Amino acid sequence: MANPETHIVLCAPPKPKGAPSFSGFCEKLEAFLRYSGISYEHREVYPYQGPKKKVPFAEIRHDGKTTIVADSHFIIRYLIENKLAKDPDDLAELTPEQRAESRAFQAYVEETLYSAIVYERWLVPGNFQVTKRDTFGNLPWLLQYFMGWYFLRKVGNNLWAAGMGRHSWEEVRTLQKEVLDVLEAKLRKHKYFHGDERPSRIDLTVYGFLANILTCEGNPYFTDMILKSTVLSSFVKEMTTALFPEYKDVLKKVGGDT
Repeated sequence: MANPETHIVLCAPPKPKGAPSFSGFCEKLEAFLRYSGISYEHREVYPYQGPKKKVPFAEIRHDGKTTIVADSHFIIRYLIENKLAKDPDDLAELTPEQRAESRAFQAYVEETLYSAIVYERWLVPGNFQVTKRDTFGNLPWLLQYFMGWYFLRKVGNNLWAAGMGRHSWEEVRTLQKEVLDVLEAKLRKHKYFHGDERPSRIDLTVYGFLANILTCEGNPYFTDMILKSTVLSSFVKEMTTALFPEYKDVLKKVGGDT
């Protein structure tokens, strides 16, 4: 499915061994790379090192050159447009209407759900302590405290500017429940978003965020909803088994073999 001469250096924050990335966007990109069969490796970086001061970004080596591309969406577009990987939407034979629907779902997940999950991790006091430990637990105590305070303020300001931070936690839970209900409705009749035969790009995107949520302990509310949903648990199990069988803890959570 992929150009055999293509190699990707996926630049992202440290990833737990045998578990999804702590970034939904990084996990989405890795799911695409796994599905496409592209050769890749990880390089541990921090957001400020990227060209857009965020992760992921990628060094894409092909045709005797190396190109740096930032943002998971544009990395995937680059790989497809340069014929370095086949488009999962083409392989799934999606219609123009299905592609449009997928793009709307992508925006819904990457904007509304993502912001609501960040809120749950950082702005709910008990969850913040867990998130700080998971994110900075390898640092000395004093540095953990400083980094936690710095990122809490930065994340809070960003969420406020985006609008999500102006909501109460009860309102954010309502938004999360709405996302879950929509995903369940879409996946209830088929294995994937647009049928039973092949996943398309939206499946890889949604999987990346659900797997990320299940591996982070700072979002217990949405995790509990996923695990109580037969539909979403089955979807995560299917995708994990196919793409990331090494994610033993995720498979255990959704009722798969370990």
